[in-house]
Amino acid sequence: MRRLSLAAAVVPAALVFALPAPAFAQDAAPASAAPAANAPAANAPAANAMAQLADPATQEQVALMARALGEILLDMPVAPLLDAVEQVAGEPVADVDRDARVADLVGREARDAPAEIAERLPAMMGAMASLAGALEAMAPQLRELASRMPRNDQ
Repeated sequence: MRRLSLAAAVVPAALVFALPAPAFAQDAAPASAAPAANAPAANAPAANAMAQLADPATQEQVALMARALGEILLDMPVAPLLDAVEQVAGEPVADVDRDARVADLVGREARDAPAEIAERLPAMMGAMASLAGALEAMAPQLRELASRMPRNDQ
């Protein structure tokens, strides 16, 4: 049951952190391509993602969405999940009330997870924006370091 409790807390958080990922997506440059001397310091999609992560209105919207997703997860019936696990296992795996919801099976502390995630998410998003900014500032040095490393693809 502890794993269900952990899943109830982790799945909504993972979904939230995956949402801004497309903003960081970009075409990969060939390894031999060096950045142009007059290239802008900030990558526009990355800068946009950092701005969104740091934006209090976006943080509030994502926190509300994460809370809603967590509450939906906790309200899910366990019967379809048990059916899927039993189908894979080939035998009954648990003596659980088929009418139960996930919230019925997780501990009391996990029932508060959606609210706790929503409360902490804005600060985590702000920290992610700071980390992304630091990584972007380090990008030229990392590219230079990568260009000096030996390659094994030959």
